[in-house]
Amino acid sequence: LHNTVGVVEVSRAGVLEKAYFIVPSLCEYLTEASKRRILTSVNRANLQTMLTDFSESFDSLFEEMKHQAKLQENTFLNFFRLTLDWREKVFFYNAILINLLLLLFYNYECNKTFICGDNEDLIHYRIKPGWRELVVVLSCVQCLFAMTRQWWYVIELGIPMINAKIVSNSKRPLAKSLWALVVWLPPELADPIHQHIARQHGTKTSSLALSRCRLHAVKLIYLCTDFKFWTITAQTVVNVLALLIKHEGAKLLLLVHLLEIFAHSVVLQNVMRSITYRGDTLLQTAGLALVMIYFFGVVGFIMFPELFQFAEADIMGGRKLEPNNNGARCTSIWKCSLVVLDMGLRKGDLGEAMDDIGWGGGGSGGDAYRIFYRMVYTLLFFIIVSTILMNIIFGVIIDTFAELRARKDEIERDISGRCFICGIDRFVFDQLGDAGNGFRQHITNDHNMWKYLYFQVYLRLKSYDDYSGGESYVFSKTLELVRDPHTHTPLSDVDKTGRSCELKKPLEQIDLLWFPREAAMRLKNQTANMDQQLHQKIKGLQHSLVESSTRLHSQMEKVRKASEAASHSVIPLPPSAPRNIRAGVHV
Repeated sequence: LHNTVGVVEVSRAGVLEKAYFIVPSLCEYLTEASKRRILTSVNRANLQTMLTDFSESFDSLFEEMKHQAKLQENTFLNFFRLTLDWREKVFFYNAILINLLLLLFYNYECNKTFICGDNEDLIHYRIKPGWRELVVVLSCVQCLFAMTRQWWYVIELGIPMINAKIVSNSKRPLAKSLWALVVWLPPELADPIHQHIARQHGTKTSSLALSRCRLHAVKLIYLCTDFKFWTITAQTVVNVLALLIKHEGAKLLLLVHLLEIFAHSVVLQNVMRSITYRGDTLLQTAGLALVMIYFFGVVGFIMFPELFQFAEADIMGGRKLEPNNNGARCTSIWKCSLVVLDMGLRKGDLGEAMDDIGWGGGGSGGDAYRIFYRMVYTLLFFIIVSTILMNIIFGVIIDTFAELRARKDEIERDISGRCFICGIDRFVFDQLGDAGNGFRQHITNDHNMWKYLYFQVYLRLKSYDDYSGGESYVFSKTLELVRDPHTHTPLSDVDKTGRSCELKKPLEQIDLLWFPREAAMRLKNQTANMDQQLHQKIKGLQHSLVESSTRLHSQMEKVRKASEAASHSVIPLPPSAPRNIRAGVHV
């Protein structure tokens, strides 16, 4: 019953009330990945932005659930939907197994054996006999899974993503850019409402038929702009090439599949995101580094063309061999720039890649100051390129990683420490709870954010005439009926059960006043109980005070009466006392 009946708290003119509803069966198709995406992608700057982003996602999540339901209706597609996690694991572990075989059994062949001496030429390599067939079989299995992954990605995620982008762009004004002109579609193709109207009126024109070719072309363009689609496609293409190419090294292309480890590790995804998140900054800094390397290459070409070397000269008989077989003479600016790029960045110091110059001069011109030019040259490279620019690049990556980690921790703290709907902190509910779990009960039973999404699905599927008062109020704040532009009558559609229901669409400006922001019935009930208990305590104190006052008044009355009685009594004095004292002394 808890899973079939939902309840949400609705703020209506500042008064909280509960709305009960039957959770539609369509809500079963809301995936955990979509839930996590909503939790991590909403703008958590304040409660207003959180609820705004959440409300704007209602329609896309509704369409996603309908798409998942359609997949289940087809037995063949439902099998792939249910076995998605299993297939992903098999694909990844099979890639590890293939590369493990390549690691252990791929060798160079020398004199028809796989044992090569130190002086033998390493020319031909291949996998050891007996293992090639196993690698081929596993590669075929991997290719089958790769093709299946690509096809299923288009079916499950690609189509909803494409439709969402088309609908989103149709609601925006036409921008004066090349991309906007390429992906622009007429309303009868981009807007589902116009499509429904065209089907009801039976509108079929030759121009519309021709435009469908443009629709498919735009869908293909949107699909090709998806990065994950290209990564899956690259894995499929590499696998096919590894099977078709007859070269012995073709199977080594399958090592690309090991990059799938990023899809199975959140930590590695954060590492890659730290590089790509500030990609524009890194690219600009790297571009500046290349410009500086080019400058140093030009200066080296002019002043030190014969001093560059990959390694110091070999020594024979206690003397360096001349010319240096390990030298890298700069015969062109291109070559000199490559040497500066390779040796300067790899060794971190360009001076290590240059031959020594004596203090008395050196070089072909015998310039006595050439050693000072070399010192300035190498020192500037070390300061500008090796120290400043490279540390800027590494600093950006490290700072971005720390920023993303801090943001992730902040999101997790916000999820676990504040109600998504009302924005009240966790400790407020935990203090009022019996066992310290008041917050968990609150976000599960009272302000379950997914129940609010299910309530919106419920309103979209229920007939407008059957709404209750509270449902009509929420509908007026979030949705509106789709009407025929000519007759202004509400448009209806027939679901798979044959029941007719009005078409609804979200308002352009959604009103958030129906959310119980900064309020919860649990807190109000607890506050009322606390007020009642406090009132009872005050009444008890008042009653005790009255009783004490009555008792005190009674005691004082007794004391007064005793005083009056004593004032009329005479205290006898001894006979020896004077007469005037005996006559005038009274108590």
